[in-house]
Amino acid sequence: MSGGIGTAVHVPFFAARDGRRAVETRYVDGLPQIVAWDLTTGLRRQVTTAPLGAETAVIEPDGHGLWWFDAAPGGQGRWLRGPFEGGHPRPALDGVPAGRMHGLAFDPRSGLAGVGVGVADSSRYYLGRPGERARLVAEEPGYAAVVGLAPGGQLLATAGDPAGPAAVRLWSPASGVLVDAIPGTAGDGDGGAVWALGFRPDLTTARPELLLVLERAGRYTLAFWRQGEGIRTHGPGSALDFDTEITACWYGPGRTALVQQDRAGRSRLLRADLDRGTTAVLPTPEGTIIDFSCAPDRTVHCLWSRDGELPRPLVCHPERREGAEHPQPPQPPESPESPESPGRPGRSATVSRGTAPGGTAGSRRRELWTRRPYGQIHSFVASPPGRGAGHRPWPTVFLVHGGPHTHDRDAYDARTEALVQAGFTVVRTNYRGSTGYGPRWRDDFGHRVGLAQLEDLAAVRGHLIGAGVSEPGRTGLCGYSWGGYLTLLAMGLQPRLWDVGLAVAPVADYTAAYRAATPALREVDDRLFGGTPEQVPHRYRAACPMTYAGRVRGPLFLAASADDEKCPPEQIERYLAALRRRSVPHRVRWLGGGHDVGRDPAGHAAAWAAMVRYADDTLRASPRTAGRRNSGRTGSHHPVHHTEERSDP
Repeated sequence: MSGGIGTAVHVPFFAARDGRRAVETRYVDGLPQIVAWDLTTGLRRQVTTAPLGAETAVIEPDGHGLWWFDAAPGGQGRWLRGPFEGGHPRPALDGVPAGRMHGLAFDPRSGLAGVGVGVADSSRYYLGRPGERARLVAEEPGYAAVVGLAPGGQLLATAGDPAGPAAVRLWSPASGVLVDAIPGTAGDGDGGAVWALGFRPDLTTARPELLLVLERAGRYTLAFWRQGEGIRTHGPGSALDFDTEITACWYGPGRTALVQQDRAGRSRLLRADLDRGTTAVLPTPEGTIIDFSCAPDRTVHCLWSRDGELPRPLVCHPERREGAEHPQPPQPPESPESPESPGRPGRSATVSRGTAPGGTAGSRRRELWTRRPYGQIHSFVASPPGRGAGHRPWPTVFLVHGGPHTHDRDAYDARTEALVQAGFTVVRTNYRGSTGYGPRWRDDFGHRVGLAQLEDLAAVRGHLIGAGVSEPGRTGLCGYSWGGYLTLLAMGLQPRLWDVGLAVAPVADYTAAYRAATPALREVDDRLFGGTPEQVPHRYRAACPMTYAGRVRGPLFLAASADDEKCPPEQIERYLAALRRRSVPHRVRWLGGGHDVGRDPAGHAAAWAAMVRYADDTLRASPRTAGRRNSGRTGSHHPVHHTEERSDP
């Protein structure tokens, strides 16, 4: 059946009323699969053998059944249910159509389940008992997801655009009537946003309470909504106010919550008292908490990592060592001009560590703060030991994260380790739009989508060249999804700066991708651009790699999936046709598994190995002279002009 149950993808999710049972997602033969964990015996049982893997799973409050989302490569699917002890799976709720996953929530008291399904361009919400027939509660256009079901099934909470007029909606499951709505402006007028994080589970007869995060005055505030009373929060400047992004969940009885704060590529956990407005930091090592969950016995289970060190589980006991000392995540330097400042041009902050398990022996890890008028750009840099051939700097590859509202972290990254072992310096930059640096860094770039991010990448490149870490002619870009989009955009918009581009599942034609995308992705683009392609066509045109395809010199390596629901293949084909017309050197590999890398591990592993060889062939060559770069000749240093390959799913 398999080669054995491997490492964890996520932390365990525990049955609310039976802490002896949990569900996990773990790697089995390279694919994520669902695993049942009996804590009484310590035994784990593989539940799924999905050919494309399965990642999203929950366990019923009483622990009797496991649910997982069974998705096709295009993202459409349905929830399946299987007994915890084993048995044949069947639909978790009858009468629910196949569609996109739009959230799931259980009532911990009654066991009722609320399920959101995306069908065409609408969101539907269903309610039912596990294994029985569900009924439709409500339907609305666009994207929204189920985020909570109040104890006793009193209210169903759904979340849409955090900054929109219906950031959170509260429905009566009995009648399907909209009871209340919380607009994004509840956070901070026109510039606010609201995120809903679930109902307080220990309330049985009182008015339901919903945990919230508000964005207001350039900060994030932990708050809650109470039926009949509205939003309740402490004033600005309280301990429940945070300067960078947070997420949270209810913790134990009463108005207490666990908060994860992401700051400058690292994270920490805090216990928050919403009545007193106080917090206490949980003692965890410096690095990144990738995921966390709370068990019924109030222990906190974390998946933790740091740069060069493989993820490992941690178990915290907040009530045993409440308020223990824990170092603050590093902050951007306040005074860039100071001699010790990592933001000073040509300088970088270096943190030396021994070789961690999973890390590359002798590699150097450092952090770089690149000063710009609008702020400081934070990068993580990893280099092989010593110098390259002829005492020159190692060739450099920027690993460009996707999103854009995510961030590179002080955490293990397999691609970084592979590139360092292959003899590359690897740079991971948290450009404008990244999370972990506050709302201004995330949003304040004037709808200059792609353009602002490329300015940041170019600034970091210049900083590294000035510091002697990199050199012109041997610097490339590699990105997945939105990172692949930035790679293609840079190869056309900044062709003199980047010597190779490696793009996986990219957006190549923004307008075409928008029209083929899911409602959720279209809402993201509407926020990024400040409108649709019809409303602000000039912004989409300026941000589109197709606009600059005539300026691309290459070489380029593109990998994409024919059944990608997020970055459709048709818009990539148009871009490739433009490259072929101009004889731009490039290579293409078509993969299976849709947008998710984990659904076709063998295909993506082969594509990754080919990309590393491609970069090596390009960047190991002597740097091109200025004359050659200005001559208009493209790719004369690279022997391959165009090859196309396909791997079976």
